[in-house]
Amino acid sequence: MSEGDRLPLVIAVRGPALALRMGMGFLRFLGKRREAVSAFRTALVAGGIAPELADRLARAYHDAGSIARIFRNAGVAGLR
Repeated sequence: MSEGDRLPLVIAVRGPALALRMGMGFLRFLGKRREAVSAFRTALVAGGIAPELADRLARAYHDAGSIARIFRNAGVAGLR
């Protein structure tokens, strides 16, 4: 079996593990993002910002960390 013939086998064996690692990393990112947004909002309210304004600012902070928005701003094709 030549090197080129083994490529589909290597992809079939390592692909699921790579997908699992990437998925877990993404879920970890989402959890840390949620915690950061909550801490940001709490700090704003504790600093004397009105809760309504703190909610708006926290929502903007949350949206700034969106993976889709980051890819869009980087010019990755296919995302709108």
